[in-house]
Amino acid sequence: MSIRTELAPYLRGYDEKFTSKGQIRWLPHLLYFHPKSYRSDVVNTDSVGFRYATHGERSHSVADRGDTGPVRLLAGSSTVFGIGASSDAWTLPSRLNVHDERPETWLNFGGRSFNSTQELLLLTLYRHLLPRVDEIVIFSGFNNLSLARMPQTRDEDHGTFFQYHMYNDMFPKPAAERSPARGLLRARREPAEPVAPGIGEQIAYAADLTLRHLDAWKALASTWDAKITYILQPLSGWVRDKGSREEELIFDELERMGGFAAMYGDILSREVNAEYAALLAKGAAGLGVDFLDFSPVMADAADPDEWLFIDRIHLTDGGHDFVARTILEHI
Repeated sequence: MSIRTELAPYLRGYDEKFTSKGQIRWLPHLLYFHPKSYRSDVVNTDSVGFRYATHGERSHSVADRGDTGPVRLLAGSSTVFGIGASSDAWTLPSRLNVHDERPETWLNFGGRSFNSTQELLLLTLYRHLLPRVDEIVIFSGFNNLSLARMPQTRDEDHGTFFQYHMYNDMFPKPAAERSPARGLLRARREPAEPVAPGIGEQIAYAADLTLRHLDAWKALASTWDAKITYILQPLSGWVRDKGSREEELIFDELERMGGFAAMYGDILSREVNAEYAALLAKGAAGLGVDFLDFSPVMADAADPDEWLFIDRIHLTDGGHDFVARTILEHI
């Protein structure tokens, strides 16, 4: 048994259906989303695939709201979805419901492994299921930055996406686009091994894409006159140089397996956080959208020995509770 699963055995509840190595549910338009009507002790989804958020004694979701009335949305990717939570009750939206004294229910509007294009599409495709939305908080930012380093990024109008190579294997291009002659011409024009862009170019590209989609979020939010806030999510390395005892054990194990730092080591620096956050803050201000860089806020408020991260980006139960309480202090 790995150290990570020994410390958090409930993580096995995500393996079959909610990891890149599991069974992916491919969909038109979104590319992929969570399985529908999934049930377990760890994670549960509604008839569309949204994860349930608990509020008091009840559970609510986008397609199964019950009598919630107006709602608040927490949008984003896997951290919002709740990878790392021991149950639906310990995800960020559920912890917001615990600590928010306002009556409106927070719904889980996260999509695992989503980029900002998919996050926006999720709202446009499922907006018809929502009642009046009083507030939208987008808790995101890392996936766009990590994907901006992929050489194929510039070949896509709206950025690349996770599972890119798996998707191309399943849905190959037409024969005309794969002809030997076309391939030979391309090989003469392009280097054999695509070169990833430099870190400055990655940051600029990710920020531009994020802000483009944030502008669309603002337009959609205006139909409800909903308040909207963009929060740049934290990474462990952006928060503190050394984690808790449990975090360091997990990080070391993941790196031995070819983990996060091996692929995204340059992204983990505080300088990258500051540069990325500065571009997002400037752009959000121009759009009239509230912005918060969460990592320095988390660094100031967290106990150095507090176990907050289950890996470099996802949170423990305690981490979800800490982040939810801190979000409410700043929005």
